[in-house]
Order: sequence, then structure tokens, then C-alpha cells
Amino acid sequence: MALPGSCPLLLLPLVLLGACLAVSVRQLWTLENDKFLLRHWNYPRSPEPNGTYCEVMMARRELSGKDNTFIHAPVGAINNVCNLAGRPGHPNERHSVAAFDITLCTFNATSQAYAEGRLRRRLVLACWKGVPVGYVRHI
Repeated sequence: MALPGSCPLLLLPLVLLGACLAVSVRQLWTLENDKFLLRHWNYPRSPEPNGTYCEVMMARRELSGKDNTFIHAPVGAINNVCNLAGRPGHPNERHSVAAFDITLCTFNATSQAYAEGRLRRRLVLACWKGVPVGYVRHI
């Protein structure tokens, strides 16, 4: 027969385990969103002289030698694409309702230089738990 009051002592480790799991999932989600923002977010757009935006930004973000797209909008507007400001696409993808200012940085391996393109387009983002975790494409 169990002692009176021993049941709460058995539940405490289970509650703590549940809390740790919840925190670890939240940290992974935040980490993935932070990685997405580090790679794709630049608001307001950094003023780089003489068409060197892509070279400077890609070096700063340690992404040199790759193609990338920078989104020039407040974080809240980008995150909201995964909620009310986006429409469902493929599983875990959302299409933005509004267009965003973006800069395309396309790396040319032959010349070892970037071509820069400034556009205003709608976005397709990979979303997880209501926040973007990946840039899919622009439309």
C-alpha cells in the first residue's frame, strides 16, 4: 500500500520531464527560425557602395560562394507569412499574400562574383509551428 502523499512525489519527475521536452522543442524551433533570419533577413537594406551589396552581405553572413535571397521587411511581417499573411501551399509551405522587397544574390563560379537583382515579389516560405524556417522561392 502506498504512503499517503507519495503520489505527488512520483508525478514531479514526470512534470519536470515534460517541461524539459517542451523547452527543448521550443529551442529547436527558435534556432531554426534564427538560422532562417540570419541567412535571409536584412531590414532595412544595408547601404553598400558601388554594387557590392551581395559580396559584403554574403561575406558577413559566412555564405560566400552560394546563391541567396535577402528579404527587406520587418521580422513580424516575414513571420506573419506563416500565419494570417500567407496562404497554404505544399505541406509546411505558405505563399505570402503581399509582395516583399528582396535582393537576389546569384554566385557565378567562373568569375567568382555575384550578380545582384532587386525585385518586389511574393514569397514561398517553409513554415514550422507558425514561423518561417526556410526560403523556398519567390513568385
